[in-house]
Amino acid sequence: MIPMAPSSPQRGSRSWQSRLLLALTATSCLAACGVSSDRIGNTGANPNLDAGAISVKVDAARGLVIMIDAAAYATSVDAGQAGSQPPLDPTCSLATTTLYPQPAEVLLVLDRSATMADAIAADGTSKWSATVAAIESAVLASQDTTAWGMMLFPKSSGNTACCQMPADDLSPVVEVAPATKSLQAIAATLAQSVPTDVGTPTARALVQAANSLLARTTSTSKYIVLATGGEPTCASDALCDGASTLDYARTKDTVAHVASVLGIPVAVAGIALPATNGNLQPNSRQQLFTDMANLGGMPNATPGQPAYYPANSAADLLAALSTLGVQATSCSFALPSAVAWPDNVAVLLSENRIPKDTSHQDGWDFGDSGASVVLFGKPCDDARSLSVGATLQFVTACPARPVIALARRERP
Repeated sequence: MIPMAPSSPQRGSRSWQSRLLLALTATSCLAACGVSSDRIGNTGANPNLDAGAISVKVDAARGLVIMIDAAAYATSVDAGQAGSQPPLDPTCSLATTTLYPQPAEVLLVLDRSATMADAIAADGTSKWSATVAAIESAVLASQDTTAWGMMLFPKSSGNTACCQMPADDLSPVVEVAPATKSLQAIAATLAQSVPTDVGTPTARALVQAANSLLARTTSTSKYIVLATGGEPTCASDALCDGASTLDYARTKDTVAHVASVLGIPVAVAGIALPATNGNLQPNSRQQLFTDMANLGGMPNATPGQPAYYPANSAADLLAALSTLGVQATSCSFALPSAVAWPDNVAVLLSENRIPKDTSHQDGWDFGDSGASVVLFGKPCDDARSLSVGATLQFVTACPARPVIALARRERP
């Protein structure tokens, strides 16, 4: 006997008495998602086949191998189905795996301008001290499930270099890259940092924060949390003080661009903003923060509170960061192992099949070089809207095999 190799069909030179088909194709399927699995038919069930001339053996390196007696049959393969198929694993069967979301990446863009040195409490505790305590507590509580990172702005250390940020927006300086278990790195950075003297270049900071996230090769969802205690300045990227340097319009445009064009949601925490003094209408700074929060796509949903997260104490900011850590969900789901037949899979969310979409508009595709499944468009929105953490059902099956034609050789 010789092994039948679908990629190298053989034909006999003698005349044929009859043509018979041995179909090595899928005979069972998953009705819900259209996935098939292979079964080898029993040759003895067909009285026209010589069962003694056809057998199946298990080869450790090649899987199931069909053995055909070349003296009894000439063989050929359906050209439409022949191709570079991997060996059929003898243990191959329909399988369903539950996939869990990977940690979302949250970049905390932290204001350390002069306003952060102002007191936030009657005891003289500064905005900066209260913010540091809140950040460390929030990261400690969620560093296993959220990949926290941090970027400080401005980069200057005194009034000799106001509004300072890297000149090239495509080469941002991020003090702590997003990662799980990042508390130690974040705490060390905060311990070495103090509020600067002048300048709040919020627009430039957001641009550079977004560019840093876009440059990452990970497929997991990414977010920005802007925590600032003052109105944006540095409109000219040079002047530091005075009304002429206020940068409201450019900052709002930047938030809208990052969220709606670059696809990175921006949440806004306002640290000890001035009160309204009994006026029912928000002051200009509060209105700015409300506009930014709405444009950023992650507004505060707490009844009775503005769209931004008001933080008038360390406890307020801790509550805001804790809420945002929960809301920052990922649409990337890790695969436990490599997929043998990536064309023979189905992805289901809440028992509904999601179409594959390599254009990344509305469906799913493999990410991280095949190590994850990533949702896009409505499926991603649906996963994020679930009250309980979303899971995916990942269904795999064996590929369909080519049809082999057997022609009985005429016996002399």
